[in-house]
Amino acid sequence: MCGICGIWNFSDPAAGGERIDRMLDTIVHRGPDGGGRLDRPGLALGMRRLAIIDLAGGDQPIFNEDGSVVVVFNGEIYNFRELRADLERQGHRFATRSDTEALVHGYEQWGDEMLHRLVGMFAFALWDENRRRLLVARDRFGKKPLYYSSRPGGEIVFGSEIKALLAAGVPADLDDAALEDYLALRYVPAPRTLFRSVRQLPAGHKMVISEDRFEVQRWWRLRYDPKPALTLAQAADDIEDLMRTAVERRLVSDVPLGCFLSGGLDSSTVLSFMSELSDEPVRTFSIGFDEGWASDELPAARSTARAFGTRHHEIRLGPDEFLRLMPAAVWHRDEPLAEPSEIPLLALSRMAREHVTVVLSGEGGDELFGGYPKYRADALLARAGRAGRAVLGEGQLRSLAGWHRLPRRARMAVAALATAAPAERWPAWFGADPQARLSSDGLRPLDSVLAGIDAGLGPLDRMLALDVESYLVDNLLVRGDKMTMAASIEGRMPLLDHDLAEYAARLPEELKASPWRTKIVIREVARRRLPPALLSRKKIGFAVPVASWFRGSLGDALERLTFGPDARPDPLVDPERVRRAIGLHRAGHYDFGKELWSVLTLDVWARLFLDGAEPASLSITDG
Repeated sequence: MCGICGIWNFSDPAAGGERIDRMLDTIVHRGPDGGGRLDRPGLALGMRRLAIIDLAGGDQPIFNEDGSVVVVFNGEIYNFRELRADLERQGHRFATRSDTEALVHGYEQWGDEMLHRLVGMFAFALWDENRRRLLVARDRFGKKPLYYSSRPGGEIVFGSEIKALLAAGVPADLDDAALEDYLALRYVPAPRTLFRSVRQLPAGHKMVISEDRFEVQRWWRLRYDPKPALTLAQAADDIEDLMRTAVERRLVSDVPLGCFLSGGLDSSTVLSFMSELSDEPVRTFSIGFDEGWASDELPAARSTARAFGTRHHEIRLGPDEFLRLMPAAVWHRDEPLAEPSEIPLLALSRMAREHVTVVLSGEGGDELFGGYPKYRADALLARAGRAGRAVLGEGQLRSLAGWHRLPRRARMAVAALATAAPAERWPAWFGADPQARLSSDGLRPLDSVLAGIDAGLGPLDRMLALDVESYLVDNLLVRGDKMTMAASIEGRMPLLDHDLAEYAARLPEELKASPWRTKIVIREVARRRLPPALLSRKKIGFAVPVASWFRGSLGDALERLTFGPDARPDPLVDPERVRRAIGLHRAGHYDFGKELWSVLTLDVWARLFLDGAEPASLSITDG
């Protein structure tokens, strides 16, 4: 696990120089165990290393036998031993025990097709001296980030974090269109970022750079067809075997590892396999919030830990500590925090780093297997909408969706009832509440993602594909990478093993979710492996009580930063819109917690990245 960066500029033989050093300094948290760089005329590559495999011999850059192929790499290749055995049979000679070396020999043997043989998470830059060609690639789900900027004169600057590009001289200029996307979704879909000059290499894509070529290509996409004929028992048998293999692959490590445990179905099932495959008790880590908060998962996590005899560690996070951590979390994210849960994830990662260097989690289970309540609700809404539109009419339903006495989810449901078009209905589950009026009316930032999804898929598979293509890869996985790496810890996600994911995607829809049940096949696997008490728990999620906090200290902070003497002279959101939204929220008329969170964290981001404030000097609670 590392951070990488690079500068391509064949019009300037000394392209790297001190700029690569500055880039590496900004990502030292990603690799505190060492660093390395390659300097060639017109090309500079750098990396920071968090040592996980081959602690003594895995320093980068790593070369092939004659030095003509070299790579800097961020991630883990879980099948590197199998690849190595195959490549040695082909005559390749290895100089280290590291997984990184499989990349240079694999490229020699298979070229870019090597990507399809890799099992793992990765972002790497590989230089082919003979072909004068740079291959930059990102893993299937984008678990490891990669940003780039096309600069004047044909220069390409890239790195694991945006701040590395800014350190190389890429301007921190705001992308107004991306800002609109952010206000609607609370994150920015790839390839955009909030910086006009910075793009994100999308998940499952590669970038090929040579003196006469710059091209971004997709090399992998999750497919949902064909559908095999399976019973629930057959599917559960296969899923259980694939999950066991996925977890076993992610236990490869030369350093201690553990598990983030929420008490939910996904992380508990991952823990069950870890306990089965480990020779000693698994170390587990959980976080909770204020005592008595309805979404507090600590009791459930504690119960799961006891059931599997883990070495359990937990912490609680209150509003004051939450606010204190916000500037550091925004700085590490490089963009506003899409989810309030990013801050507790940072706190949890820092606590876990005192005990382990690698953690497994249950990320991805909801998007692959149909775990969110919206999947169940949409099937009901599609039926109820026909009757509702016939009786009340679309206009009346849209008016009803703005009634403040309805809870947030009910308003979203009524808004979804108002349209017969799934492509219009589904984004309502993502977007900001239109009653908050903080984003532009009629904005549909997911249209381009929807356009790339097979229109012939069933309604549930289309929803899952939309979540995977955008919400998961551009939001949740970015959160997971940035907050764990901020604490110099590696996060692994066995449910996003591509063999498991490809099987899950092709499952019949009725084995994933129905109007009455979510995550059907995973529940069957869990029924075989978890104590009965853990199976009956209602899905809570990693919820943070920001709605109530915005009626207290968080609301005070937002008002001070937006309307007070410390307000930015160039606000990114109209202060009067914010005043209206927070007034309605504090009066209890609407729940605008998510929207107000978007504005608060956007303000913090602007102070750090547009105004140049230091995270340590930025106080959210004090005047």
